[in-house]
Amino acid sequence: MDVILLLDCQQQNSYVVVPPNGGQPVHALPYPNGIYRIIVRGSQTANIFTLIEGLIYINEGARTHYHMKEDETFYVINGTLQFYVAGDQFCAPAGTTVYIPRNVTQSVRNINSKPVYVQIAFAPPGREYYLEKITPIHDTQPINYTRANELAAEYGVVNLPEVDWEDLHCL
Repeated sequence: MDVILLLDCQQQNSYVVVPPNGGQPVHALPYPNGIYRIIVRGSQTANIFTLIEGLIYINEGARTHYHMKEDETFYVINGTLQFYVAGDQFCAPAGTTVYIPRNVTQSVRNINSKPVYVQIAFAPPGREYYLEKITPIHDTQPINYTRANELAAEYGVVNLPEVDWEDLHCL
């Protein structure tokens, strides 16, 4: 069977197949390993959602923030992540789904696990445009954090001071 990859489809009954390791690489996080892939763009889902995936390495993850324009859903494929959501901290082992509505403070870290493979959906879509614009900023050392924060704000993300991570023994 041939694999068909449809790009930028707007029709409701179109489908998209992305092969393993497919998608568009983006430097999503300000770490050398922070390379994710845009798997499905909003333009491919009738503007319903965007799907990205990547690995989160030990001591890496998204800083404390909230989204004003989209909800975010994480699916942990392997390993274990520690989440901070609305003041609560908890472990999310493989198989866990975490839905975070817009305007809710969040952060995620890989505290003690091997690299964690995760898929992240954003609804409504649009996060892919931010990721494309932040990539050259994260690719340039030293990272211009002032510009990174300005760009985040342009896309409706409010960055906050880092939380104090508790040791929940997430393994």
